[in-house]
Amino acid sequence: MDELSFEIGKNIRKYRKLKGLTLEKLAEVLETETNYLGQCERGERRFSLDKLVDLIEYFGITANDIISIPCTVEKRTKENNIYLQEINELLENCTDNQLAVVLNILKESVPFIKE
Repeated sequence: MDELSFEIGKNIRKYRKLKGLTLEKLAEVLETETNYLGQCERGERRFSLDKLVDLIEYFGITANDIISIPCTVEKRTKENNIYLQEINELLENCTDNQLAVVLNILKESVPFIKE
């Protein structure tokens, strides 16, 4: 099992679960075998290009949403700092109650996003 196949499978599983689909239902939609789809989600097999395109279209996502492109630590840190700066600017004039709400939203959503 290679790491790219594992990451793609993990991301597909995330979007499948977001749509509330079983493995069987998604296999039916894609006109493929449940075993094949399960193996691909676990990273044991690679999705065919045709199936990846079908999945991207079905979920309404982009290839970047499911295919992780390696990023250098330096670039990632720079991007993170830009995001954190923008978040700080958005939260700058919030009240304590508003900040508490945002914190609760983040606590609930971030673990789900990381799956």
